[in-house]
Amino acid sequence: MELIGSYFKAIFDFGPNIVLPCFIFLFALALGTKPGKAIRAAIFIAIALIGIKMVVGFMGDNLGPAMKALSKNSGIKLDIMDVGWGAVAAAIWATPMGAIGIPLLLLFNFVLLYFRVTKTLMVDIWNYHHLITVGVLTYFATDNVYLGFIGMLLASLITWLLADWAAPFLQKFYGLPGITMPTLSSISECLIAAPMNELLDRIPVVRDIRGNFSSVKKYLGVFGEPAVLAVIIGMGIGFMAKYSMKDSLNLAMNLAAVMIILPKVVAILMEGLMPIQEASQEFLHKHMGGREIFLGLDSAISIGHPSVLTAALLLTPFVLVLAAILPGNQMLPFADITVIPFRIAFVVALVNGNVFRTLLIGAVVLVQILLCGTVTSPVLTKIFLSVGGKIPEGAIGVASFSGGSLFVTYAIMQTLSFVLSGVIISAVVFGLFLLVAKSQARKAVQLMETEEENTYAGIKNIQG
Repeated sequence: MELIGSYFKAIFDFGPNIVLPCFIFLFALALGTKPGKAIRAAIFIAIALIGIKMVVGFMGDNLGPAMKALSKNSGIKLDIMDVGWGAVAAAIWATPMGAIGIPLLLLFNFVLLYFRVTKTLMVDIWNYHHLITVGVLTYFATDNVYLGFIGMLLASLITWLLADWAAPFLQKFYGLPGITMPTLSSISECLIAAPMNELLDRIPVVRDIRGNFSSVKKYLGVFGEPAVLAVIIGMGIGFMAKYSMKDSLNLAMNLAAVMIILPKVVAILMEGLMPIQEASQEFLHKHMGGREIFLGLDSAISIGHPSVLTAALLLTPFVLVLAAILPGNQMLPFADITVIPFRIAFVVALVNGNVFRTLLIGAVVLVQILLCGTVTSPVLTKIFLSVGGKIPEGAIGVASFSGGSLFVTYAIMQTLSFVLSGVIISAVVFGLFLLVAKSQARKAVQLMETEEENTYAGIKNIQG
């Protein structure tokens, strides 16, 4: 297994911009797509994902310093530093379990597909690191390598089952037939979002509050335009960070550019996916009796939606306030503060772009991330130090908005470590999710059928 792992590591070292299109190309060929179409599809999907990362990176370059200044000006002092998902992923890949995890998870995915346990085929190999992280964290928490591998496989099973569950409303909301998004860092929040949304459905008056992208635009006119909203939010963040007028205006315009350019990049992705979707439907009909299988891609394909970006920009400064006042929190949000769109992408789809519900549920999700990140920080810090990482000056530990901050990761770590409080909390959250999962998925699709103008397709029609 170690030899196989070393081969996969060598392939993986080419980076996601090379590895992913190669997998997409081979997958398209296996479905019967002509080589020319398969090459074009793979290249277009890779271009789109590179473009999404470039735009998100541009947003981080602009928003990060502003949030750093805001944090400094507010005098917030917390001693666990958010070092970002990239630093966590690098530490995880440096462990022996990192290289072995990829072939093991690929094999596990095929076995589960064969036995019809899941419908999700996760071709997004890069994001396997979230699943491997669960295994490594569990291993370091329990000092038992078998429990580490059990944790990794358990995280994969939960992720792919959640991806099956979410696929109908994700496909409808984001206009991506045949697709799902088994990215643990995004899908984990469904466990919090679904019970919360069910609770809101049962509260009089609150359950009738609308305020999605299309209605905001309708009532606010030009001020409801995504670009104008981004300018207003950007100016607000700039002023809170005590930027000069010039710097605030630059920040505002750069955020407006992100708001407009990101959906255009997603359109390139759709162009690349189209031939694969067609080939997939034909292949499944011909060889598997029409069996439904979802292509699992990176949740980055969802963050170009205006409601996702608007809500994320509003929640970004809020997370600093939350970190300062939340009892029990020790994590200072920093490097991962720009990944909030990824954390709320599923929430937005579940509530059909209702910004009010997204903000409310998103706030609860951020509470969970901060608290779970604080609780699991000692284990992550131990891993970080074991691979040669350095703790930032003034901090006593590290965390991020991924790793142990994700509820699925936290629940598996705590359960396999036999931490009673963690087991009880995990049982309650999973239990509540299972109680409402079926009805929430059904309601989400029904809501989109009655408010179709707020889906991606509807927004494109509005924009002409």
